[in-house]
Amino acid sequence: MSSLRVMVTWRPSAGSDGRTLSAAMRNQKLKFSRSAEQSLLGGMALTWLAAACIWLVLGPAPDVAGHLIAVALLIALFLAAMIMVHLVGSTRRQMEAELDSRTRAEQRATEALREGEAQWKEVFEHNPVMYFMVDADGSVLSVNTFGAAQLGYLVSELLGQSVLKVFFEEDRVHVLKSVAVCLENIGQTHSWEIRKVRKDGSALWVRENAKAVRRLDKRLIVLIACEDITERRAAEDALRQSETYLAEAQRLSHTGSFGWRVTTGEIVWSEETFRIFGYDKTLSVMIDTVVQRIHPDDRVRARQIIDRASHDGKDFDHGYRLLMPDGSVKYVHATAHAVTDQSGGIEFVGAVTDVTARKQAEEKLHEAQAELAHVARVTALGELAASIAHEVNQPLAAVVANAAASLRWLDRATPDLKEVRSALESIVNDGNRAGEVIQRVRALVSKAPDQKMPLDINEAVNDVTTLLQHELSSQQMSLRIELAPGLDLVLGDRVQLQQVILNLAINGIEAMQPVTNRPRELLIRTHQEQADQILVTVRDCGVGLAAESADRLFEAFFTTKSGGMGMGLSICRSIVESHGGRLSACCNVGAGATFQFSLPLHQEDNKP
Repeated sequence: MSSLRVMVTWRPSAGSDGRTLSAAMRNQKLKFSRSAEQSLLGGMALTWLAAACIWLVLGPAPDVAGHLIAVALLIALFLAAMIMVHLVGSTRRQMEAELDSRTRAEQRATEALREGEAQWKEVFEHNPVMYFMVDADGSVLSVNTFGAAQLGYLVSELLGQSVLKVFFEEDRVHVLKSVAVCLENIGQTHSWEIRKVRKDGSALWVRENAKAVRRLDKRLIVLIACEDITERRAAEDALRQSETYLAEAQRLSHTGSFGWRVTTGEIVWSEETFRIFGYDKTLSVMIDTVVQRIHPDDRVRARQIIDRASHDGKDFDHGYRLLMPDGSVKYVHATAHAVTDQSGGIEFVGAVTDVTARKQAEEKLHEAQAELAHVARVTALGELAASIAHEVNQPLAAVVANAAASLRWLDRATPDLKEVRSALESIVNDGNRAGEVIQRVRALVSKAPDQKMPLDINEAVNDVTTLLQHELSSQQMSLRIELAPGLDLVLGDRVQLQQVILNLAINGIEAMQPVTNRPRELLIRTHQEQADQILVTVRDCGVGLAAESADRLFEAFFTTKSGGMGMGLSICRSIVESHGGRLSACCNVGAGATFQFSLPLHQEDNKP
């Protein structure tokens, strides 16, 4: 039986022809063994039968009892031989059935193995992964068809060649080091990313997973699986380039980005945001870190905005100052958009911009505008020089007259002290009136900084009309003032608002100078148009506004006057808008034009 088992053993290294020949030889052996067994058993039976016959014929004459015993023994022997033949045949048939079953199982296994080998060969050859097998010296022992095709080669062109052939020269040292690491750590997988060079010279980025193993013949080989990552590397390069562009754009625009996860309070900053806040770059920061850098005067308001945003989950937009470690102050503006993350929590994505340079530029612009406004005021006062002189001369002349009268009453034999007192009181009143005129002129000429405070707009109008009275009367024009009583206060700079009223009034006077065929009246009116606004109107009966110039009235350096600078109305608009109001102009239904500006009412929480 052991010899038979050796016969049916299949060696995977044998080919299909060897397996067929082994099965044929095994069948031939089985047939030969079956014939030998049958011949042996038949020969034994014939031998015993012949021996019994010879004994009966040539042996001594037996008696009847002995003869019968011999015949019985002969029959028993024959039956035993037949039984033996039957038992041997049955055993043989069982062995043949078992061997036949094994043979069929072996054939099925052989077919399955053949199909498996074909499938694995198909996988190896056409799997979209490049497979290389190299020896310890770096020579290619095997490569799949897909791998060779990816590099533009035939398999035969790579077999036996150095694996360094498919790498750029500057990368070959790295390849040798990587292979050496594999050979030093047999059985361990190592990975690296590197470029391969195709046959046409183009580059192919791959991720190589390699492992050194020892073959049955004790030779070391390195198995390498290469994954094409060219597209991934291109995407990563594009992403890095985009990040570089974004970082440079943020640096140039002084705008940093941030993300704020409300549930954890964690904030992620871009590199530019770290630069703006003056912190060293870390993975994340917390709200307290931000608040700590905010100017102490702005912290309460900034904290309120942060708390409201985290509670309401709504977009926010606000500006505040930063107090830097060196004592300098930065102006920043932050805006953020609320989004919902995967867990349903609120997250803000926003940007913070360093607007310090813009603020400084705005301050310089404001200074320039203030200087220009001062020039405009002085120019306007120059046009009213005669009126101002008249307003000053009138009380001065009255002072002189009252002083002379006082002297006369004192020179009497009995001085009339009552009249002297009355004259002196008039002198005081006239002196005060002259002082007030001079004070108003000085206020308009001065270059004091903005001082916004609650004021009565009617008082500002009255101060201006005092300077206009003589000019209007000298031009034979009338002034009508309609001031609404009990107006609420507005928050503003008195001098600047007086400049606007004065400039609009002078423009009205100049517009009425060419008119000779109708009454010339200048109207100044105040009234509360809405619950939160006061409207100041200056209306003349002059030549009106030309249609082609109506849209450009408030542009800088645009003028319809032959000697004008074109800055008066532009400055007026800037002043009104800086007070939160709006300046507009329109033609009257009849003759002339109307200029009006609105001002918001003063609220207790407004700050100058």
